[in-house]
Amino acid sequence: MFLHEKTYNLDELTAYNTHTHTNFSHCAKREMVAADMIKEAEKSGIKVLALTDHNYPDEKNQVAVQRLALLKQIENIETDVKVLIGAELSSYDIGKFADDEECDNSLDWRLYTTNHFHQGYWVHPEDKSPRGYCRHMLAIMDKVIDSGRADAFAHPFMAKYISCFDDFRVVTAAFTDNEIGDIMEKANQKEITWEINVPAVFGDPVFHKRYFGIGRETGAVFNIGTDAHKLCDIDVKQFIPELKRILY
Repeated sequence: MFLHEKTYNLDELTAYNTHTHTNFSHCAKREMVAADMIKEAEKSGIKVLALTDHNYPDEKNQVAVQRLALLKQIENIETDVKVLIGAELSSYDIGKFADDEECDNSLDWRLYTTNHFHQGYWVHPEDKSPRGYCRHMLAIMDKVIDSGRADAFAHPFMAKYISCFDDFRVVTAAFTDNEIGDIMEKANQKEITWEINVPAVFGDPVFHKRYFGIGRETGAVFNIGTDAHKLCDIDVKQFIPELKRILY
């Protein structure tokens, strides 16, 4: 678990990158070796770096095994960077989790995704309208909060992996402010934090301005996650000017 002082100053949030992938993730570049990722974090002034590899249902609980391997890789590294070894965990349907709770609890940072609809095992709603997807995602998130298994939500509300619409942003536009505020308030009570996911913000700026505003109103704690799959994307500072333009 990691929780910093609440701030809505994006410059202050550059001290944390809470969503990065090592080469244990199938989609990450080979260069994403933990030691080199830490060096990049040091160069860019990051104080907290979370390693959050994907979990895969056909390799159930493998992220717990990978955690031990990553600990071994970094055990002799002297650094001022606080390294959290976690995972980008999956709740693929309402109350359904890809790993055992014991696996989740072995991790330093439990970053939960509820919207990887491009994965074949992900369950879609019966009602495949924008509102149907909104209700489905909210129901999944609600059960994740109740489970006590999450420290943060990865790219929350994001709809770019839903392929049945010409423009996925019809889904994020269909969330009401009250729905977003209610689920954020519930998560805040459990000290679950909210991600400003750089690729998601850039892909859906109108929604994320609304999301960031509602988060401030509800007292949410935000972290920035660059979702880095290559070394050059670890530095948070490079994205701040565009994030400011969109979110403020």
